[in-house]
Amino acid sequence: MESVSQSQNFYAGEFRHSIDEKNRITVPSRWRRNEGEEFILLPEAQHQFLLVMSPDEFARMTAHAEQTAAISARDRRIFLRQLHARAQHGSSDKQGRLVLPEDLCRQLGLKGEVALVGGRGRFEVWNLQKWKRAHEEETPTYQHVANVIGL
Repeated sequence: MESVSQSQNFYAGEFRHSIDEKNRITVPSRWRRNEGEEFILLPEAQHQFLLVMSPDEFARMTAHAEQTAAISARDRRIFLRQLHARAQHGSSDKQGRLVLPEDLCRQLGLKGEVALVGGRGRFEVWNLQKWKRAHEEETPTYQHVANVIGL
């Protein structure tokens, strides 16, 4: 199993925060690394949530797509073009607030209270109702895998 390097961010937990009238959301203090942190914002492929990751994590994802032999050269070119076209830059301010682009908020239904869900190297911003549904639907799979690995 691949280990998490010291420089790679690891986001743990679930938080509920509100998006303000300027589309700003506060990154949980436990997840902040430094003032003015840079992020890449990317809508998930099925448009269920917003992926938020460091530029280094985005570069790792891009490199993985470039190096995966199971992907044809044509599909790789198309994927990388679409990936980079859909990604947007973002940065947090001194208070740890991240401005979410208006078009992504509309596309993903991000307004008012949202769920921030941790993950390895990235975190997700969910519409609260979509998150509640996904959480309920995914719990049996989580329980099954937890039993298999002895958790």
